[in-house]
Amino acid sequence: FQEHVAALEKTRSEETGGLREQLAALMAASSATRDEARKLTEALRGNTGRRGRWGEQTCRNVLEAAGMAGRFDFTEQTSSADDEGHQNRPDFIVRLPGGGMFVIDAKVPLAFEDDDGDEEARARSVGLRTAASLKTHVRQLSSKAYQDQFKPSPDFVVLFVPGDSFLATALDHAPDLLSDAMESRVVIATPSTLFALCKAVAYGWRAEEQAANADKVAALGRELYKRLSVMGGHASAVGRALDQAVGKYNQFVGSLESQVMVSARRFEDLQVDHEGKTLPNLTPVETAPRVLSRPELIAAKD
Repeated sequence: FQEHVAALEKTRSEETGGLREQLAALMAASSATRDEARKLTEALRGNTGRRGRWGEQTCRNVLEAAGMAGRFDFTEQTSSADDEGHQNRPDFIVRLPGGGMFVIDAKVPLAFEDDDGDEEARARSVGLRTAASLKTHVRQLSSKAYQDQFKPSPDFVVLFVPGDSFLATALDHAPDLLSDAMESRVVIATPSTLFALCKAVAYGWRAEEQAANADKVAALGRELYKRLSVMGGHASAVGRALDQAVGKYNQFVGSLESQVMVSARRFEDLQVDHEGKTLPNLTPVETAPRVLSRPELIAAKD
């Protein structure tokens, strides 16, 4: 009994030690993740260029995850001049089946926490500033009217927010943000909604490619039928020529047998030395060329 208890205690100690090591590794990973998140926040806070590049990279990842290929299904940083000559450079232009397109802006108009105040006050300040920043950016996008410059285009431009939590925080303090943006012809999209939108676009591209392939298959079928018709005509002509050749051969064999071979065989009756050679028996060819069973495949000849 003592040996059994000792074995159980040894096993428990080993399992406890392994669990302690796993908890330590988990705490280290959590601490590293927190440190990286803090570094990311510090890097993005107060630096519009970095936030813009972060938003563009996140948007690019979403487009590629939805099955869209760069340079074919979407383009980046395309310059265009409006009616007044002002140069505009949208972040992404997504091509739609049928020649359409729509613009995605990924400038990341977000706010981050300050170090002042308690946690609740900081969260409220972040939500208010994020909502205000999004409202300002919606007005700016609406004034640029990308959907009127890049035609044909749906009557909206997409404002990409690189995180569902950012939009949720803004909506807590501005519940009418989405409806106001849509009235301004701006659709606010997070990674999940943009993924769904671009997945539908990618499906449309596949459907259009299949339709185009169906047209190509139909054209190929018509061309193949035409060529088979020509080849059928050639095969029929060859058959007729063979039939004529067989007829001529049979006529020749009949004439040779009745006019020449009969007289030649009289040498055998006269005991002429033919040096061991004999005259062959000539028989006509009875097999006729097979006629094509599908005459509609034969091209008409003049």
